[in-house]
Amino acid sequence: MGKYIITAALPYAYSVPHLGNFVGSILPADVYHRYLKMKEEDVIFICGSDQHGTPTELAAIKAGVEPEVLANLMHEKIKKLFMEYECSFTYYGKTHTHENKEVVYDIFKELYKNGYLLERDDLQAYCNVDKRVLTDRLVQGTCPYCGKKSARGDQCDNCGKLLEPKQIIGPFCAICGKSEITFVKTKNLALELNKLQDNIGKFIKKNSKNNWSKDAVNKSLSMIKEGLKPRDITRSMKWGFPVPLAGYENSVIYVWVTGLIGYIGITKEWNSNKWQGYWQNEHTKLIQFFGKDNTIFHTIIWPGMAIGSKLGFILPYTIKESQFLNSKTFKFSKSQGVGLNMETALEILEPDYWRFILMYLYPETADTEFSEDLITQIVNGVMNDNIGNFINRVLKLSKENEPLIDMGADPIEEHVERAEKIVEKYKSSFDNFSIREALQAIVELSALGNAIMGNSKPWATAKLAKTDKNAKKELSEQMVTLLGIAHHIGILMWPFTPSSSMKILSYFDVEKEPTLDTIGKKPKANLSKEITPIFKKLDDSFAKNFQK
Repeated sequence: MGKYIITAALPYAYSVPHLGNFVGSILPADVYHRYLKMKEEDVIFICGSDQHGTPTELAAIKAGVEPEVLANLMHEKIKKLFMEYECSFTYYGKTHTHENKEVVYDIFKELYKNGYLLERDDLQAYCNVDKRVLTDRLVQGTCPYCGKKSARGDQCDNCGKLLEPKQIIGPFCAICGKSEITFVKTKNLALELNKLQDNIGKFIKKNSKNNWSKDAVNKSLSMIKEGLKPRDITRSMKWGFPVPLAGYENSVIYVWVTGLIGYIGITKEWNSNKWQGYWQNEHTKLIQFFGKDNTIFHTIIWPGMAIGSKLGFILPYTIKESQFLNSKTFKFSKSQGVGLNMETALEILEPDYWRFILMYLYPETADTEFSEDLITQIVNGVMNDNIGNFINRVLKLSKENEPLIDMGADPIEEHVERAEKIVEKYKSSFDNFSIREALQAIVELSALGNAIMGNSKPWATAKLAKTDKNAKKELSEQMVTLLGIAHHIGILMWPFTPSSSMKILSYFDVEKEPTLDTIGKKPKANLSKEITPIFKKLDDSFAKNFQK
């Protein structure tokens, strides 16, 4: 049996992630990880806090503390928050660790030895107001490609282009906001992606057949066609891992390097004996989830480092790129403080509600609009009226007529076949990485249950069953069929809404995490339990809290 590694983009440890961050990488990765667990695959889900970099340094400057202090405090806060959202990480670690440093240095030294690191003089921005060298993210201004005014010196989140500070139009300092910037000569080491271009291109063409997001393929091949250029992997700053070479005493290894390698370092932190069996095993499938602003780092730069190091690290098997979650025509942005953050969101709705809502709106192939009205429609119309009410009605009707129902009766074959087709649609959607379609299959299954109930009217059959044996047999077949569909829904919902799933399954005396092979087994309902709603409708207080 092969192995799987699921990774989600590491959130920066300088502030609480917003819902756009969550749905862009960690939530779909968690949902897919749970699906593979239901299939009983050998899978690990690795994530953690990206502790290095300018955002953390800048936040620490503003808070008046050392970057490491802030990074560790935020790491614990973010980790706790993800646990509240029921994330099923095998391990949630961090990048500023001894284990990650070891892996970073191993790869760095091999790249240097193999001739893929170029020493060059660069022009680095210097703020004449703050009297300090500015790392790329501290330089902001207008993107030379798309004209967006919120570009940073390393990348434009709007068009996804990788940038250098000297390309920014109208640059200003992110610390003081002034434009009194000059460029000074500094010495850096760059990864010679141009030397690795042919191998990276072959990797993309081969592995992109494994359900890569189309936008990720097009973006990556376009960059290969344009021709790859050397990319700096060091910067003149203090926060980070020191460059292990003489002459670079005032430089650190760039954050995107320690972050990309961080997936491996965090796995090593999880288990020092098992990590190589996953990361240096040709039978392992690496499946990576991230937002479209992180694509090139995972499809070009990490493969370049892995290939150039010749250490046998696996390359991404499947790339799952997310588009953006928008609200009122603007993008959720952690760095700009735009969007509903994960902590505040819990004051409005419970985690399972957000998990369902966000995956229902999951921007798999295009940017998705996020609004109060849409949330209300999803919760009230889909979660409550469609799924919740079906489960509730089936359980209550079964409880009320338990003496009349033979739980050993055979379900109605016609309805079983229709339900099985929907379950297969759910599985094939997951296997093809159409995760939102898998959720839609659950909605379709509950709609089937509602239609069966509406057409067969088991409550009417129950009245006749008190005196009619044929009606009693018919009622038993109807209710066993409907309870089977309710049981299916409970299992299939587990990746999306774990708590609600286990609540449904508790009515069938299921206490362990469900597996897909239990779908084919006839469930036994425990109708002695009190039946309470799975979901509740949103009232006027939700609108007030959301707007606030």
